[in-house]
Amino acid sequence: MRVKDNEFPVVVQAFDTRDKYDEFVAEQVVASQAEVDSFTSRYAGKLIKVRHLSNDEIKHDYHPQARKRTSSGAGIWLLLLLVIVALVIVGFTTGWVQRNLGWDLNF
Repeated sequence: MRVKDNEFPVVVQAFDTRDKYDEFVAEQVVASQAEVDSFTSRYAGKLIKVRHLSNDEIKHDYHPQARKRTSSGAGIWLLLLLVIVALVIVGFTTGWVQRNLGWDLNF
């Protein structure tokens, strides 16, 4: 499916054809032909329709942006690891670990 460059952004919709009606499956606002191709390949075998954005949708000033970077939790794990290392160091320097585990580290 080809969309003219001057028509973007548009809404691409996928429908599953059942008997005498079309059942809605998905839709996506796209800003390039590559996004249209990706959508159509994802929903291969479905009826694909393209429509222009409505006036209400245009009021939201659609601007394609890079995806926000989501936190993977690596910072939280690093902080947790640092706290554990600090507790182990404090435990050994105060002698708490040796007393509670019965270790004699004096050689």
